[in-house]
Amino acid sequence: MSLRMPMTGMGCLVLALASSTTADAADNSTSVWQGVYTKAQAARGQAIYFAACASCHGAALQGDSDAPDLAGDSFLKRWTDRSVGTLFAFTASQMPVGRPGSLGAQGYAEVIAHILATNGFPDGQQELLVAGSALDRILIDRK
Repeated sequence: MSLRMPMTGMGCLVLALASSTTADAADNSTSVWQGVYTKAQAARGQAIYFAACASCHGAALQGDSDAPDLAGDSFLKRWTDRSVGTLFAFTASQMPVGRPGSLGAQGYAEVIAHILATNGFPDGQQELLVAGSALDRILIDRK
């Protein structure tokens, strides 16, 4: 009986800390609707996109039978409630096909800024930052 009491207390402490961490993460999150990239960054991203991505994903980010849409409902269905960091990590590790990682961290951030702009998310005063966990705190969500 005495062993159960400390374990129960410890279990409550762990749950309380986990809840606190989740609440802190939610408090520190930003929505793509809060302007998380600049117009200039999206413009640079558009140039990179046309050079490295458009041949598969299309000029209007519409995708095709092999490449997914990067704009519109299909994109939102796939990425809603995920972080920009998750999108960044996937893109940098998988794209372009046969040359993942070839755009460099800043290049991927700029392409993602272009994707966000094309999807109608507003620009802001700060560029997407690739340092630390900044991208993980930005949530892709529907308005």
